[in-house]
Amino acid sequence: MLEIPKQYESLEYVHNIDWQDVFAVWRAYEAYQKNWRKHWEERGFESWDEWRQNYIAPIKPEEKKWSAWRVNRPIEDFPKIYGVPSKGWQQDVYPEGVQTMPLREIVELLKTDFGKNEKVEAIKNNFPYQTMLTGIVNKGRIVLVEGMHRSLALVTMSENKIKGDVVLALAEHNEILPTVGKGQVD
Repeated sequence: MLEIPKQYESLEYVHNIDWQDVFAVWRAYEAYQKNWRKHWEERGFESWDEWRQNYIAPIKPEEKKWSAWRVNRPIEDFPKIYGVPSKGWQQDVYPEGVQTMPLREIVELLKTDFGKNEKVEAIKNNFPYQTMLTGIVNKGRIVLVEGMHRSLALVTMSENKIKGDVVLALAEHNEILPTVGKGQVD
């Protein structure tokens, strides 16, 4: 079984899960959203699936053993989770040369613009009753690979606003942390 780093003490093992099922849940959260369609079309992809498969390819998700973990105290644990190591977040938010950083630090960086982030604010005002985010365990930390907006909403919410389950789909990734979402269609 996957060993969860000690600082994420509220995580509780639920069950193993296949990568195809993790990807299907991700698709259900995102693929229908018009703003994501614009995002993948601008990058030259034909579909959400093609775009996201290209995005996640650097971690080789289909080769990993995935498991679902309930986060029993998201308000305590999510600030310690690391943000998505993507080209977009690295260019637009993280300090130069930083690949990823804890969500609590990202929230601090975004404080002046945070109220302007309509996506995060909309999620905070109507947080899903059940949500599953995706991450990897890498070098003693959990690093998101999907779910930044929901995670940033969690970091800035109060406990009483979270009504249902928050679940992380996790796999071990001992290799060097890759940058996900690197490219466009060639």
